[in-house]
Amino acid sequence: MPDERRYLQSKFRKKTCNPKFEESYVFQVSHRAIEDRILKLTVFDVDRHKRHNVIGHALYPLRDHACESNERLVIWRDLEREVSESTTNNGELLVSLCYNNHLERLTVGVFEGKFLKSIQTAGNLDSYVKVCLMIQNKVVKTKKSEVAKKTACPTFNESFTFKLPLASIDTASISVSAMQYVSGHKDKIIGRIVVGSFMFARGKELDHWNEMVANQREQVAHWHVLT
Repeated sequence: MPDERRYLQSKFRKKTCNPKFEESYVFQVSHRAIEDRILKLTVFDVDRHKRHNVIGHALYPLRDHACESNERLVIWRDLEREVSESTTNNGELLVSLCYNNHLERLTVGVFEGKFLKSIQTAGNLDSYVKVCLMIQNKVVKTKKSEVAKKTACPTFNESFTFKLPLASIDTASISVSAMQYVSGHKDKIIGRIVVGSFMFARGKELDHWNEMVANQREQVAHWHVLT
């Protein structure tokens, strides 16, 4: 963390409440960045329908570890059902998802935003949304909305369709970024959400994706906080 784009997954351990994993994972983190990084471990239960349900999370700030030491450090942490990952609130977006399994088509609707935070200028802002389909964290397709002008509570009412094979739905995610447009300057990201399968999303964003999968060919809409 904080970006959660770097992740690794253990092997499954079946029919036990006291699993032993005995696995090692390597992350490349610069010495300069380690103070701001947090190691997050999430434990899942996989039911007979192959749904991944969160049991709990454990967080360990890397600043608490002496990086100069090469000694192995063993730490026990209690799992928490909910963890506070960010206090940043850059506004909210109303987003819908609809998956048609027969057409293998994912439709993402972005209806409106509220209280978007201006990054470059004071007062009202010009904004648009950028929607990316990702498979295995690799961007497959990117689409953009029209610019909504001079408002922190924009109305977009746009839909974006993506080809998504059913076989890829467990490794897919959607990134929705709210962007600030300023003429003559580089666009700035106000905030974003990532809605997707258990490997890429958490909390409400994961719940939204699972609800879409469980209600195929139905539009499922929720508000999401930009971070």
